Amino acid sequence: MTRTVEVSARTVEDAIQKGLLELGIEENEAEIEVVDEGDSGGLFGFGRKDAVVRISCENIEEIQGDEVQVSEKESVEDTEVSDTKEDAEDVSAADLTPEELEEIEAVAVKFVATVMQSLDIHGKMSSYFDEDNVLHLNVIGENLGTAIGRRGETLDALEYLTILAVNKTCEPYIRVSLDIGGYRERRIKNVTQQARKSADRVIKTGKKFTMKPMNSAERRRVHLALQDYSDVRTNSEGREPNRSVVIYPSND
Repeated sequence: MTRTVEVSARTVEDAIQKGLLELGIEENEAEIEVVDEGDSGGLFGFGRKDAVVRISCENIEEIQGDEVQVSEKESVEDTEVSDTKEDAEDVSAADLTPEELEEIEAVAVKFVATVMQSLDIHGKMSSYFDEDNVLHLNVIGENLGTAIGRRGETLDALEYLTILAVNKTCEPYIRVSLDIGGYRERRIKNVTQQARKSADRVIKTGKKFTMKPMNSAERRRVHLALQDYSDVRTNSEGREPNRSVVIYPSND
């Protein structure tokens, strides 16, 4: 099955990133045609015209089904130890007053907004603390590809910098989750689906399967998604940035 989308954005690169996100594929899996390179316009941008690209992908269902492959030595036990440590640190976070939480939230929002403005990105941002005292920041708008980057690498970096900014003068440690354009939400959903399909393949063939490289948060999602699969076990193997989750038959 071939799926084609035509998207527009301020630049060709932004349009490509926007189309890849919509299809949920990587650039090397796509056929890209630049329909219109756009025009930056005259003085103050008057007369500016967006760039337009057409992106096609053959066998998209197979690509999306096989997208999970990784390599790293991060077992479920490692994940549980890490999570337990974070949970222990977050216990005292529950003692923060509403005013203190509001101040922390304001620091995070201001930091992300400043970064977005420096990238010439305009949109809307929402924020909230969940029941586990994790601060969630969500940015929506147009032409967000620059802030997301290839495979979400720029988004991961921005999240890390936001965590540093929030915890620079804050005690206790506050966890932060940053999502831009719904990329992380879609990615986690896709990773979970791929993990389960891959586990079914391992059960059927009796052979291990190595998923594509993922960041630590995505690998953790794979481990959690398969922790109730008694016929398989998971292990993270390799070195960053090429650490991957390997799914083994439980009797291997």
